[in-house]
Amino acid sequence: MNEKVVNLKAWLKSAWDSKEQWSSANDNPAQREQLCLAARVLATRAYSEQDDHALTQLHQCLALIYRHEFECIQFEQIDMDTRPALGEILSILENSMLQHEIREIGPTSTLDYPEQGTQYVKWLKKLISQCPSSVHEFYTEFLSERATAEDLKYYLIQETNLDPRFDDILAFMQVGLPVDQKMELAKNYFDEMGNGQSAEVHSRIFSETLEAVGITPHDLSHNMLTNSIASGNLSACLALSRRHFYKAVGYFGVTEYLAPRRFKHVVKAWKRNNLPVEGAKYHNLHIYIDTEHANGWFNNVVAPLVEQDPRIGEEIAKGALMRINSSARYLDELMQKLSTPTPLAV
Repeated sequence: MNEKVVNLKAWLKSAWDSKEQWSSANDNPAQREQLCLAARVLATRAYSEQDDHALTQLHQCLALIYRHEFECIQFEQIDMDTRPALGEILSILENSMLQHEIREIGPTSTLDYPEQGTQYVKWLKKLISQCPSSVHEFYTEFLSERATAEDLKYYLIQETNLDPRFDDILAFMQVGLPVDQKMELAKNYFDEMGNGQSAEVHSRIFSETLEAVGITPHDLSHNMLTNSIASGNLSACLALSRRHFYKAVGYFGVTEYLAPRRFKHVVKAWKRNNLPVEGAKYHNLHIYIDTEHANGWFNNVVAPLVEQDPRIGEEIAKGALMRINSSARYLDELMQKLSTPTPLAV
């Protein structure tokens, strides 16, 4: 390796096709340290120095890693062990992202939340609803009243960072839960899987929504906003790491809770632009089903966890606020981008 700092994104892209490249990094401590240095330099530039280009690079690196975490292994990769090199890189990038999110929240130890489960749920819902992005103008004003079909297309491209993998996220989150809490997430998961009907699987219906507005793989690879990628990375990080489970409960609780009030504006824009009726099925479905999911999530997962150990309430609140803040940044950037005449890259 060169003495200069490694281009981490380029290295990761090439490494996924090379068992030898991972073996070399794993077996050579000096090479691993060079990769860790590249990750630390990137994190410093992205967050301490507030370098927008570095921030985009960091999230593109994380997105590349998470994409492989959510994909079925290719036969050619069965003997490719990415540890410990990838674990070290991921730890540096994830920790820098999470530390930034915690700083954005501010001190949570002063949160005066109830320690009784049902009262905590009421408190958490109020906390969520008081945050500006819970009724963000992107949905209530822009989508509802002004968005064109091209605007909807650009919006849906960004949404691919979470919606298509939500069933897998629910699958990961069920691991190790007590039976009652696992049953609640399993019910949610089974709904996502179309209640056993292949044609009704939500990720498949979402793909049909993308097709209805003509979104291509090229569109997906050339039009991702940094804050959209960041939101997808944060959701993947919290779902995949067991130590962040309680934050994930708060994070995805917000996702379920806000979806109905947000998606009604998507459907309104869809109708106003006279787009194919069947393309709105995904959002119409979630307006109703996520109301039920949110109630079950809060009452049968959040409340029992706080009853079990009130300290968990702070972690759940952290996750909820992470979702609120990252969503606000994403929607602000989306609004700004859609103010330009031709946001879609050709």
